[in-house]
Amino acid sequence: MATIELLEDRIAELEKQIYGLAKKNETNDTPPESPVIDTLLHVNTLVSSALSGREKATLMTKRLPELNNYLDPIVESLEIPMEAKVQLLLTMAPEIKQNYEMLKQVHELLPVLETDHLRDVPELTNKLILSYLKLYEDSQELNSRIIEVLSKYNEVITSISKSLITIDAVVTAAEIAAMPKKQLD
Repeated sequence: MATIELLEDRIAELEKQIYGLAKKNETNDTPPESPVIDTLLHVNTLVSSALSGREKATLMTKRLPELNNYLDPIVESLEIPMEAKVQLLLTMAPEIKQNYEMLKQVHELLPVLETDHLRDVPELTNKLILSYLKLYEDSQELNSRIIEVLSKYNEVITSISKSLITIDAVVTAAEIAAMPKKQLD
């Protein structure tokens, strides 16, 4: 219990330094209504009650230090031997050089990208959209005219087809009537 009391005393001292009288008069910060230790104990109680009966969550919290070690970049750099790091850099060297050359080229072409023509693109975009809408409306009108003409063409072709069918029927009937009749014995 001595370590907990020592910890409580240290946190209380920190609270006094942060929310002391000198600091309180200078700013509008108000000291916390409850000490940090009480809040920490309350949070610990809430977490413990939330984790009780949940095996997977309990196992995960037990492994948090191990997970933190995996996330620590210093640990990762210590595990990889220096030769492997050198080999990795050597294999990536052509790609790094290519990226450097491309970046250098972009810096060289930067003045071209900053021309007035490219700066006016937002204004010209609106003009382009308006002209596109005008062309779209014109094309819709033309499409409706074309559909109307095709529909009339279809009607004419249909009437011609019907006339040809009627003519064919009449010609067939005339041919049958003109045939010599065979006499039956």
